[in-house]
Amino acid sequence: MKISKEIASHKPVSHGGLYSIKKPNPKIVDFSSNISPIGPPPLVKKYLKKHLNDLEIYPDSNSILMRKNLQWYTKIPYSQIVAGNGATEIIYNFCQAFLSKKTRVLIPIPTFGEYEAAAKLRGSKISYFNTMNLNNDIDEFIRKIPKNGCIFLCNPNNPTGVLTSKKNIKKIIESAIKKSTLVFVDECFIELVPKSNESVSKLVKQYKNLFVLRSLTKSFGLAGIRIGYGLGPKNLITTLNKIKIPWNVSGLAQKAADAAICHSFYLDKAKKVIEKESKFLRKEISNIQQFECHN
Repeated sequence: MKISKEIASHKPVSHGGLYSIKKPNPKIVDFSSNISPIGPPPLVKKYLKKHLNDLEIYPDSNSILMRKNLQWYTKIPYSQIVAGNGATEIIYNFCQAFLSKKTRVLIPIPTFGEYEAAAKLRGSKISYFNTMNLNNDIDEFIRKIPKNGCIFLCNPNNPTGVLTSKKNIKKIIESAIKKSTLVFVDECFIELVPKSNESVSKLVKQYKNLFVLRSLTKSFGLAGIRIGYGLGPKNLITTLNKIKIPWNVSGLAQKAADAAICHSFYLDKAKKVIEKESKFLRKEISNIQQFECHN
């Protein structure tokens, strides 16, 4: 059996979480994964209990009700929404659909490792742009945008936490469209940013080269039930819905998403906790001798 060199050389990305260590212990406080500090809305658990008898039923392979609820939540038509078994599945499906060995990919680093891993599996030509704050290097980054390629951006960035302004991301999108280049913006953490509205999700109605990734994992504390979704132009979404595996989002995951989305006010509570605790952390870290808090 002959295996492609891309698959043979593939190295899975290491992630945090309870099961990233040899001896998992529920008493360990996990700082490696950024999930809503208040956990999932209580009504999600109650809703799931009511639907336990649905375990014997195949889920809707197209996640229609979930996507319609996401339409209400995001104000983007459900025909421009793709549902995934977590956001990571969508990253790999996106690369499978739109990247090839000829595609030039630009990734600012340090960032989430799955963009690189998924692009490498397609044999794409990857370039890296070193920056700790893309806002400060935006003009230089724009000059590096490849033709007929793809850019991956994480906003706010994982692991630096830096939030790139909507104005700067719009500059990138407009420069990229002139070069027929796709822009993939990962906004999986953006709903937990206090006092900010830097999301470019609404711009998928305007730009044909923009794809925005979202997740209910972080914002609604649903890491154990894999739910992600993507927003984009209809032609991109149609392709992604065509190539995804059947029944990729489980029935209970769809129910959890529906319940969480209907209680989106819960995000405001999470943001207040994050704002309070981040101020505390910055202050206390800065008080440690030879430590300086940059974010």
